[in-house]
Formats: sequence, structure tokens, C-alpha cells
Amino acid sequence: MRGLSRVILAVIIIAIIAVGVGSYLAFTNLAAPPKPEKPKLVIWGRATFVPPQLYWIEQKVRKWAAENGVDVEITWIPVAEIGKKLIAAVEAGSPPDIVINGHPVAIFAEKGLLIPLDDVVDKLGRDDIYEIKLKTCTFAGKIYCIPMMFEITWLHVRMDLVSKAKAEAYLPPKSFEDLYTLAKMLNNTEPGVYGIGWTYGLNGFDTWWMFQHVWAYFGGGMLASRSSDGVVIDKPPYRDALKKAFDYVKRFLDDKLTPPDSTEWVDVSNNLAYIQGRVAMTLNPLSIYYALLNEKPDLAAKTKLFLPPVSVDLGDESVFIFKNTKYPELAKDLVYYIFKDKDDYRVGFSESGALYGLPIFKSQVQKISDAWKKGRWPALGEDPAAAIEKIKYHETAAFPLGERTVPSELFREGFIWNEMIQRVVIRGENPDKIIDEYAARFKDEVKRTYGS
Repeated sequence: MRGLSRVILAVIIIAIIAVGVGSYLAFTNLAAPPKPEKPKLVIWGRATFVPPQLYWIEQKVRKWAAENGVDVEITWIPVAEIGKKLIAAVEAGSPPDIVINGHPVAIFAEKGLLIPLDDVVDKLGRDDIYEIKLKTCTFAGKIYCIPMMFEITWLHVRMDLVSKAKAEAYLPPKSFEDLYTLAKMLNNTEPGVYGIGWTYGLNGFDTWWMFQHVWAYFGGGMLASRSSDGVVIDKPPYRDALKKAFDYVKRFLDDKLTPPDSTEWVDVSNNLAYIQGRVAMTLNPLSIYYALLNEKPDLAAKTKLFLPPVSVDLGDESVFIFKNTKYPELAKDLVYYIFKDKDDYRVGFSESGALYGLPIFKSQVQKISDAWKKGRWPALGEDPAAAIEKIKYHETAAFPLGERTVPSELFREGFIWNEMIQRVVIRGENPDKIIDEYAARFKDEVKRTYGS
């Protein structure tokens, strides 16, 4: 009986201890602070026709994330879609934290939706960044983006056909009249090969920027100041310049110098037309030449690259941060990290893509220039550093203002300029009536944006 009592007592003591330990553990678990939430950055980027650029960005971002204990979610969006998706995301109240290699910028910067990056620019060395690039990111005196690159357009030319047509005297073309003559001389020099590949399709940016070269060449313009009075599309001499541009690009179609399906082309179409041997020349950044080096080295060997009579920078791809991010300092640190090793940026982002994108840093362009002078990139008909100095226009900047604006970006992103071009050049509508209509539409957008 006494032994049984001892057993019962021991069981009771063990139970009491177990309850006490359990209560202590429960209390300590309740009292323990929760684990801190791991930061996460949502990143959207614009896909590119030169894959090494994306590989390099991915590697930089993921290395930074691992070093800083940050989760990152990267989504690459096609060229023609990123602007529309960003605008829709902002309207829905759910933009990404960071955009890398993306656009538009003015649409968000002028509405106060982005974080200024002046401190990042200063850390990178403001004096080492080309002023023309900083200007495209400056709004009301503050810098809201870091440009990814210069994206210069080059005339890709089949030199075997130039030799056959005895047309060497027209290269590089000193005027767009020279370019037209060259296209005519090259047309059918080889049966079935058109003289030039010129884009007229509705749904792509190439239609716009190709036309912009010619519009600017003839002295045209859209906006001189941020007010409705600054709209100059329909004012002399800008009206006549626009009409001359319509007439010029129409001649390629009328004279059958460009493939008939070019009225439906999208951004990649002229690339494919040149790579497939359908056209003797076309205007494009160096994504075509990059593809030739990797896919058709025989055609690459026959290709030489020249600047057009007017140089336009298509490099609107930029890095920017939305104000709604929970981690603004982390986001800015990532932006700085992407560019801080300037040599790595030059080699990994620019040189790996056959100079499709030239660096924004003067120091790195100088290194490329030095290499070109020693015989590297022999297909380039001009020193890349000199090519940058010739840039007078930017694809998404209103001209002659020379700055990105909400109206100029909206008309480009929405393919409204393309619609205007098609109605005159393809559908044959009266150019004066079309100019009046689109000047009025542009003026309305300027009033909506700037209030006057």
C-alpha cells in the first residue's frame, strides 16, 4: 500500500512538472517576438532583342539580393506591352517597386509617382554621365530615372549589293534624298531583294521612330513648351515639314522599294526581313547585327553600318522606382549596385550585345572608342563616341522642346502617331485635315496634363 502511494505521488509530481513546463513553453512562445518579415522587391523589366542584356541584369539583381537578404521577383515584359501594363498597374494601384530597362517615365514622373534619384546619380558620378541622357530623366529640376543605355540607329547595308550596284558614293548618306537614291539603286540588284525595309505597321514602335528621323530631318516638331500654345504640329513651318515627311516615306511604298507587307510590320519585322535577305538595307539599332553575328556570320561579313542623316536615340529604357515601395532605400541601393561597377556594365551589358546599347558613362564610351580605333567592331562605319555626339533627338522626347513629356509618351505608347502616319501614307487621306485633327488631339492632351 505504501509502495502504491509512492508510485501515485511520483506520477502526480511528474504531471505537475509537465504542466509547469508546458505552461512555461506556451508562455515563452507567446511572448517571443515574431520573426522579421524578409524584404521583397517586385521588379518589372522590358525584354530585349539582345538576350545577354537580360542575363546580365538578372545576375546583378540576384547577386545583390543574396548579399542583402532580399527576395526579388523579376518579370520580363515584351517591348510593345510594358508601357500599357505599367499604366494599367498604376491605375489599379499596384505598380512594381522597381522598373529596370523599362518605359515610359514622364507619365509617372510628372504625376509625382516616382522617387528622385539625384543622390544615386551623384554617387555614380554626375559628371561621367552624358548630359543628354540625364536630361531625358529630369523633371522639374530632379532626376527620376537612370537611363540604361544609348540605343543608336544604324543603317544596316548589304555591301555586296552596294558594290554590285556601284552605289558606294551614297554611303554614308549625307541626306535622306541620298538614302532614297541608294534604295532605288539597290532595289532588285539581286532579284527579289527590295532596296530598303521601312516599317509602316500600326502596332509597333519602329513605325514611329523611323518616321521621327524624317520628320525631324525636314524641320518638323510637335511641342515647343509645356502648354497648348506650345503645340507646333500645325503651325508654319512645322506643318510643311510634316507634309514633306509623309511624302517621303510614301515614296518607298509607291515605288515598290520596300516589301508590300511592310504596311503590317511590327518591331521585329524589319529585323527578320534583313536577316532573311529580303531587303538590301534597313534602319535599326544593332540588335540586327548582334543576330547576324550569332546566326548568320556570312551575312554579317557582308554588312556595314552607317549613321543616318539625322541621329535619334531610341534608348528610353530606364531604371526607376515607384513611391509606393515599402523599401525605398533598398530599392535605391539596388539601382546603384547595377551601375556602380562601370567596367562590368560596359562588358556585360554593352559589349556582350555587340554594342546594341552604348554605355551612359563617358569613361566607358571612351574605352569602347579606343578599342574601335584599334580595329574592334570593324563593321561600324563611325566611332561610337562620335556617333553619340551626333544625337539630336530622343525617341520619346517632344521636339523641338527636347524633353520627355506625358503627351509625347502617351502618343507614342498608344501608337497614336502610327495611326496618323497610316491614315496619310497608306489610306491616302488628306494630309492637311489629318494634321489639323492630330494637332487638336495633341493639344487636348497637353491641356489635360499641364492645364493650359
